Amino acid sequence: MANHGLIVGLDVGTNTVKVLVADVRNQQVNIIAVGRTVSHGVKRGMVVDIEATAKDIQAALDQVVEQTGVQVSEVIASIHAADIQMQHVSGTIAVQDSQHISYADVQAAVDRALQIPLAGERMVIDLQPIEFVVDDFDGVQDPNDMVGVHLTMKGLAYIGARPYLTNLRAAIERAGLTVRDFVLAPLAYTQTIPSDAEQDFGTILMDMGASQTTAMIVQDHQVKYISTFPAGSDNITRDISTVLNIGVHDADELKLNAGVATAELANAKNQLTLNVVGKETPMQISEAELAEIIQARVEQIVGKLGDRLTKVSGFEMPGGVIITGGGVALRGIETKIASEYGVKVRLFSPSDIGLGHPGYAGAWSIVHYAAQQSQVELIVKQALYGLPLTFAQARRTTVQPVRESPKVAKAKVKSEKPVTEPISEAEPQEKISLWERIKRVVADSFEKED
Repeated sequence: MANHGLIVGLDVGTNTVKVLVADVRNQQVNIIAVGRTVSHGVKRGMVVDIEATAKDIQAALDQVVEQTGVQVSEVIASIHAADIQMQHVSGTIAVQDSQHISYADVQAAVDRALQIPLAGERMVIDLQPIEFVVDDFDGVQDPNDMVGVHLTMKGLAYIGARPYLTNLRAAIERAGLTVRDFVLAPLAYTQTIPSDAEQDFGTILMDMGASQTTAMIVQDHQVKYISTFPAGSDNITRDISTVLNIGVHDADELKLNAGVATAELANAKNQLTLNVVGKETPMQISEAELAEIIQARVEQIVGKLGDRLTKVSGFEMPGGVIITGGGVALRGIETKIASEYGVKVRLFSPSDIGLGHPGYAGAWSIVHYAAQQSQVELIVKQALYGLPLTFAQARRTTVQPVRESPKVAKAKVKSEKPVTEPISEAEPQEKISLWERIKRVVADSFEKED
């Protein structure tokens, strides 16, 4: 395979920036360093502050430098799914030397396949080769050194917003790094997390991030469907903050420490003490009451995506549903989703040392996907991004040694203002039942987020 040595995966998310350094030998991935810091320049998955994002990337990189003693220069960056369209593409060219097909011919076929009409700010952000055709001989996976007159590349193009990729690249380069490759997150997820049989027969993957939840279907080892709903774990936090009238930071801590995805699994006798904004006396609610707030939002997210998956016969896939992402760390969410969908559900969390949390699945899948890439897949991606052709024998590692390791940069968490917006101007909050307030908060967001 083409990728070997040290591979650095970068996952820039709404809440956190994660960096994984992996040592790859014969497609075996060994995670040797992990960097993680709070994200300050990203909103709803989009880079909105290049300078802040660059500083966050550098802070996470400093942590892996401290652990490994090497200086990172290249990264493979994850592209989050947002308004992604899939389109089959095909490009045919006359081989330059009819006695010898080269990777330059592959590059030319990719260039031809990419000549498709696109709307103003849309671009092909990832490209997955499906097969090559040499003259009339199809099903070719790598045409290099084959003899033929015509070469056709058939692939699946993923089309997204140009500003997203442009701003992400700018932030990475501002951090002093070179982008070795971009990989669409759903593509990395579907090709690394499910087993070979699950990829073959069909499986649904669901990634719940901070600001969005993405459902993907993989079948015949190809992505068949991608759908994103603009709500995730941050929405749950804001619901708790709004309903209980507590600060966002306190709401997030409450969710992480005592949150349950369904009231049926909560302990009604377990009382939680809260510091309510504007009141000197702490308030108490039960774990079950907290679970009702969380459950309302979970049901919204799961229900909306479930409706879309039903329309494409997703639940007929024998592989069931695999859930991952930071949002599925909630207790009971696996049981809740299984109950809602009526299919087998399992939670994926990386088992590598130091990565025992589903929130690391994005960065984990990137380095594993990169480790599996063949030489021709790398050539296709280099052609997509207009990079010079680079071959496996010429590639060394993605890092360079340094004399001294800098101290780990400490990410400063911005203080968050408490959410004090009233549920209703006409009715005092104390006269409204908790469940009524939950319904109003979540219902108000249906039209905004659907």
